[in-house]
Amino acid sequence: MPRLVIAVVLPFVLLTPGSPAAQAPAGDLAVNISRLSALDYSTRMNAARAIRRLPAADAVPALVQAVQKHTDEFVRYRAFVLLSSFNDRGTGDLVRGLLRDANDRLREVAYKWLEGHPDPAMAPVLLNSLQTEEAEFVRPAMVSALAALGDDMRVQRALLGEIGRGLDFFRGAVIDALGRRRAAYAIDGVAAVAKMQGPLQDDAVIALGRIGGPRALAVLKPLADSPPPALALTLVAAQCLAGEGCDPAIKTIVSSVTAPSAGAAVIRAGLSGLTAIAAGGSQAATGALMAIAERGGVLRDQSAIGIGTVAVMNPDFMLGWLDRMPQASRDAAITLLKDGFDDLEEDFGEEQFFAATRAAYWTAADGSATRSLSSLLIQRLEF
Repeated sequence: MPRLVIAVVLPFVLLTPGSPAAQAPAGDLAVNISRLSALDYSTRMNAARAIRRLPAADAVPALVQAVQKHTDEFVRYRAFVLLSSFNDRGTGDLVRGLLRDANDRLREVAYKWLEGHPDPAMAPVLLNSLQTEEAEFVRPAMVSALAALGDDMRVQRALLGEIGRGLDFFRGAVIDALGRRRAAYAIDGVAAVAKMQGPLQDDAVIALGRIGGPRALAVLKPLADSPPPALALTLVAAQCLAGEGCDPAIKTIVSSVTAPSAGAAVIRAGLSGLTAIAAGGSQAATGALMAIAERGGVLRDQSAIGIGTVAVMNPDFMLGWLDRMPQASRDAAITLLKDGFDDLEEDFGEEQFFAATRAAYWTAADGSATRSLSSLLIQRLEF
């Protein structure tokens, strides 16, 4: 085995959950859990890394207890984030008890967990939350968890009503969730918003693209006749998402955002649209984000956020894309991903990416390129 591979793989193997080196005294575990709220970043990061590498039989009970009883509210939140990557069967029962917790951060990640683990039996509870949850940064997560139960007619009726109700911030979260869930039942409601100029028009146009199909395209095509420049790029992206002309769409977006005359609105719209296409599993769009980032400045900053968003929304795709990259380009891609994660500050989504990376490590053959990549990501992203 080449020296470079040994340097990358060995530290991860020694610290992989379940290995002998991962064992730690109970006292150390309690200390590390308390350190999850340390002001110093390296202290927080190292505490989390140590906990992740413990056997589930040790880490899970301690994390559950911290979520339920720790006196530091930020520790409770971070303990749940870490717990989510262990995929423990008892997490669902814990989550149900957190939905009325006073800790806003904890409620938010509990709803995010429910979105990833939809349970039809939770529909009445979430429908009740739709009437009671008012926290600005919690409600979007709650709506997304509810949208994951979109086969339920009660849920459909409730979400359709939410498209036109409340603050734009909340309405935008509903429209986004319906788009990500490809909720064909919501086309008419979303289309009404897409036809109106305003702060929600971009959200509605992208949502229609994600839903796709002839009815969505029938709404999008007339809007593309003579739109303002920023909306024009959003429409180009939406039509690609809906299944029409992705190669020319990506080229149009790239040329528009990299033009010397491109303003902030055009750059923001173009890169948001490109990110949406990439998150749908487009290697071409993901590669375009990488190419745009090479130009530096604001283009790099926003492209990094795009790459991070793709990893959060579609971890398996991102891992596969990195695995297929030439070695010469992979290092720059991982650096961009790390910068994107730093800017996003999406703790729960990043933890799910770590869980996917860990799963990829264990399913890959010993000594394979995929296992080496997984090890490298663990080290570079400081998981």
